[in-house]
Amino acid sequence: MTRGVDAAERESIVFFETAGERHALLLGGLTAIERRVREVAKQGAQRAIVAGAPVAFPRQLPIPVAFVEPGTPPPEGARRERADVVAGIELVDEAARRAAEWKLIRGMNKAHEGPVDALINWRFSMRITRVLAQRSLAITPNQVTVVAILLGLAAAVVASRSGYAAIAIAGVMFELNSILDSVDGELARLRFQYSKLGQWLDNLSDEIVDNAFVVGVAWSLGEIWLGLALGAVGGRLVNALVLYTDVYRRTGTGDVFEFRWWFEKTSASAVELYDPKAITTWLRSLGRRDTYVFVWAIACVAGLPYWVVGHAAVIAAVYLVLLSLHFTVFRNRRRT
Repeated sequence: MTRGVDAAERESIVFFETAGERHALLLGGLTAIERRVREVAKQGAQRAIVAGAPVAFPRQLPIPVAFVEPGTPPPEGARRERADVVAGIELVDEAARRAAEWKLIRGMNKAHEGPVDALINWRFSMRITRVLAQRSLAITPNQVTVVAILLGLAAAVVASRSGYAAIAIAGVMFELNSILDSVDGELARLRFQYSKLGQWLDNLSDEIVDNAFVVGVAWSLGEIWLGLALGAVGGRLVNALVLYTDVYRRTGTGDVFEFRWWFEKTSASAVELYDPKAITTWLRSLGRRDTYVFVWAIACVAGLPYWVVGHAAVIAAVYLVLLSLHFTVFRNRRRT
């Protein structure tokens, strides 16, 4: 029995080897060794030993780390890893470091991202993420979220002004808000800076900014459109309240991607639910934020601001109908 415990303890140790001081190279704001330690900790490692020069860690690591002299043999049964291999690339020179960093950042997208994020927004968001990830800037994901909120609210104010120029500029600003909405998540995943506050701030800010933008556009169009916008905003608020209440009750989080409609499997992962080959994925993408924000931005630049209000009203109405069916007609199917 004792030997079994000892064996399990040995298997939970990861022994990192490196060449020179490659493990101290920075990638996405973290040294290679800090990144590797955090990666193996997520995989279940309980302790790490590094055969290389000591490196200072700016944040507490999830598992203890000990540095030993280079050439020290690993403990018997320990898992051996390279500290200077990141994203499958050995950090032999600066070119390799840059390639590994970009490969890391390119993999920071959501596994279930929307079509606009997958085809367009990442080309901008990930380059912004790469700049912001530098340790010297010390910019946090929550700070990026706050900037995105301010930009979105500014877009709503600009949209409330009459004239094509104001509407077009507001549309561009709103799309920039959507791009920054991807940056905060990418930065959090890249630097292991997850938090419940960040999750709630990110999701709730989208609701606030989107509704403000719809009202701002409608304000510039006149009373009839303003009434329709207020109806759309009311519907969106009801939808958000129901979704967040249901998700929080079941999971204790604000992750709306955990919401399951009656026609979806309750045990399926987000990746399975958002399979790009499934027709439901493409239907749901019509109501995804990256999609409708892009459509609204194009509408503003094209001089069709009334599309923003009309589209928002349609989305709110569709969701209200689906939620009504979800909690009434199909409530028994949902429970099973």
